[in-house]
Amino acid sequence: MDDTMSSYSFSHQFYQRWTCAPEPVRAAITQELKDITTLLQSDTSFEDFTFNTHDLDAHVDELYDNYNAEQAIAKAITDKQEQEDAAAAKQKLEDEQKKKEAEEATRKAETTQKEQEKNTQSALETDNDKELAATDVAKVNTDKVVADSAVTDDFVTDNSSAKTEKDASEVVNTEGNASDNKSADNKTIGEQAHALSDNHIKDINNKASAAINLALKDAKLDATHQQLIRELETQVDDYLSEQMMLMSENLKSWLRAEVTQHFSEQSDSTTNNEAAKKSIH
Repeated sequence: MDDTMSSYSFSHQFYQRWTCAPEPVRAAITQELKDITTLLQSDTSFEDFTFNTHDLDAHVDELYDNYNAEQAIAKAITDKQEQEDAAAAKQKLEDEQKKKEAEEATRKAETTQKEQEKNTQSALETDNDKELAATDVAKVNTDKVVADSAVTDDFVTDNSSAKTEKDASEVVNTEGNASDNKSADNKTIGEQAHALSDNHIKDINNKASAAINLALKDAKLDATHQQLIRELETQVDDYLSEQMMLMSENLKSWLRAEVTQHFSEQSDSTTNNEAAKKSIH
């Protein structure tokens, strides 16, 4: 057969189709050629010879059908495997993306929490600074008011002592003119009230002159510091207004009590003098 086949020249298309044919088909065709070669031998009886394949065309078609079915099955398995691989790869990519998004969300949440904690701590420190500054200002103002009150108390004590000495002198001189004494006493009360006001104002002015120079040089302050200063100034104004009102009420109450007591004692003294004169006559 090899000698026979070697005498033929096959085209390129035949060679390509032959090499691409399934192995069972090539085997069947090769067997058919062998049978033909055997039949052509001189010692082969034509009547007794039988081909291995009764119908080559039908056999080749059957072989192609089987081959195509196997290829379809193999392709289906391959396609299914590729689909499964693609689905697995897609799922893996989605899982990795979800994991990455979860990690990013966790990182952002931690960053946000840290920023909130930092802002909260900063706000607490700012509030503490404001409270400390307000406490310092209130303490300074309290010390000043206490000092002013002490000066007022000293002045009231001095005037009360002077008044006591004057009343003792008036008891000894019981024969004085009642109207002159009343005019003199009214003048004394007016002088005392005027002296109280003048001395208190002078004392405040003296303390203000002796206070620390608070004149500020040019300073660049941010909005937060300026807001803090305005809040402190408001607190100082409220505190001083309240203290001044309280001091005014205390001074008016003291003045009312002193004048009332003085006139009551003067009235009693006048009554006693008139009674003494009547007894003498």
